[in-house]
Order: sequence, then C-alpha cells, then structure tokens
Amino acid sequence: MDLETLPADVSTRLSLEEVQAVLFAAWETAADLLPAATTQDPTHMQWAGAPTVELRLSAEGPHDRPRPDLGTMIDLSPLGPTDRSVLPEMAVTITVAPALERKERQGLLRRAFVYMAHSCGFVEADEDALL
Repeated sequence: MDLETLPADVSTRLSLEEVQAVLFAAWETAADLLPAATTQDPTHMQWAGAPTVELRLSAEGPHDRPRPDLGTMIDLSPLGPTDRSVLPEMAVTITVAPALERKERQGLLRRAFVYMAHSCGFVEADEDALL
C-alpha cells in the first residue's frame, strides 16, 4: 500500500502499546517457541552463558541517507521530552531465565522499556506511561 493513499487522519506511527506488543511477541517467540522447535526437551538445554534477551527498536531507511528518527515511526510523546535531537535506535539487554510466566515477562518488559527510555534521554519516563 502506498502511504500517499492513506486518509489524512490515519497515523502510520506505532503507539507505545503496539511497540510493547511487538517486543513481547518477539521475546515470547525467541524464549518459548524456538527452543521447543529445536530440541525435544528444552528444559534440559545447556546454555553457553547466561541467557539474555535484547530488546531493540531501530529506524531504518535508504542506505544513502541518514537514519531517520524513531519518533517518526513511533509515538514517543508519552515518555516525555528527550535531550537527544535524533534518536535512530533504542536497545536494552536483559539477563534473565528464558522460562517466565506471562505477567512476569510483561512486568520485566515495562521496567526494561523504562530503563531503555532513560538511557536515551527520556528522564521523565515511567511505567505508568506504558500501561
């Protein structure tokens, strides 16, 4: 679909709720579904190191141009102001056991998202903005 054909009142920016849903689904897939697809008993897998999850948001564009700002693709306004002029990516790495209950993973995702926001200059960000 060509973005020029969208009605003027339709936003193509993701909300923080939508971004969290994507990150949660990716984390759940990597931690729960992929191990089960690669071994008969994922509970007996031996890790080479501490299990980690990386949550990353990245704005990409044509390689011959500067990377766009995440704010053009995600509505970051609920996080408050940032001290960054251009923010092409946000990332956080979490060291955590892969098998988590849904509520525990959601809470950890929100806390990690706030940590990631703080590290990117959104000093007013808190978990309430993510609910």
